[in-house]
Amino acid sequence: MTANRWFRSIVTGVILLTALCCAAMSSCLKQKTTEMYMVAPEPDSLMESYIIKTAGGKLIVIDGGIAGQGKEALPYIKAALRAVAGKREGEYFEVEAWFLSHAHNDHFNELGKVLREYTADDNFVINNFYFDFPPYETPGFPYSTGDSADLEKLREGFGRYAEARGIDVPEGGSYYDMLNGALVNRETIAAGQEIVIDELRFEMLQTWDISDESDVNSSSLVFRMHAGGTTVMFLHDLGARGGQRLLDTYGDRLKSDVVHMAHHGQSGVREDVYRAVDAEKHLWTTPIWVWRDTVRYRIGETRMWVNGGVDYDTADGNNFVACLYPGYPSDPTSVEAWRKVLPAMRVNLD
Repeated sequence: MTANRWFRSIVTGVILLTALCCAAMSSCLKQKTTEMYMVAPEPDSLMESYIIKTAGGKLIVIDGGIAGQGKEALPYIKAALRAVAGKREGEYFEVEAWFLSHAHNDHFNELGKVLREYTADDNFVINNFYFDFPPYETPGFPYSTGDSADLEKLREGFGRYAEARGIDVPEGGSYYDMLNGALVNRETIAAGQEIVIDELRFEMLQTWDISDESDVNSSSLVFRMHAGGTTVMFLHDLGARGGQRLLDTYGDRLKSDVVHMAHHGQSGVREDVYRAVDAEKHLWTTPIWVWRDTVRYRIGETRMWVNGGVDYDTADGNNFVACLYPGYPSDPTSVEAWRKVLPAMRVNLD
């Protein structure tokens, strides 16, 4: 072997060894578990928003909505999603699934804003929408909560998104109507419907019933997420009536490791539902003005239900409180600002 051939052979071997080491290191650095964030751009607005990143890198949003002082603000969630995904400002991303729990604007308003401003040039897509809203503004569901104007804006947003994405909608119909209840509804839930995304399994448990009448909160879509050996029960804004339906149907089978506290922790389901769920960790998507007002919102009573009869006003390893984070993004539309605060918003699922 000539000196030149010998040298080229050595160089080639070094390159191959380096490539193998880099691949092994990259494999070790890859995300191995589910990441779940209970996000809030500030502590004062009423909202429920979760961003979940699967071990395979897929993004899932639950509600995302914001009302109060954040209602008319510029959309925050695109920046938050890019930060969770490890993307830069403006970089392309996909949301694999967007769940909407029910038709109150502190839950759907952010999606409405995002969809209404969507254009064919936007650098993201949403692959699947899951929601089942009752037929509001009918005798069965009069919908007198004051959010009907915002719900109409959400419908408009779905239309805008379908047009920009070139999605075919039947003449005289709407994209909202095509999606609403198409995959998640009473019949599919009764048949034991599950939605599987990578390592996650979403067990659909309950949706609206005609007996809810104008109780929009009790029409909340209830589901349980299975992430490895951990289960997370999402009660959303479920009220006493819907909570009783849930308890009558499942009883002790509601047992879960983590629970999203119903209706931001105030005036939601009754204590017996929490006893059946019997969760060790509690997720409070609660604004500061609700958290501090134990008289008007009776949130102290709810805190006692899940804390052995003792009230508390701080967050700890078993109580994640959205209004008590150590910091919030200085600019909610900035990816970098979100990247700095996300670690404190991550829910430990171990």
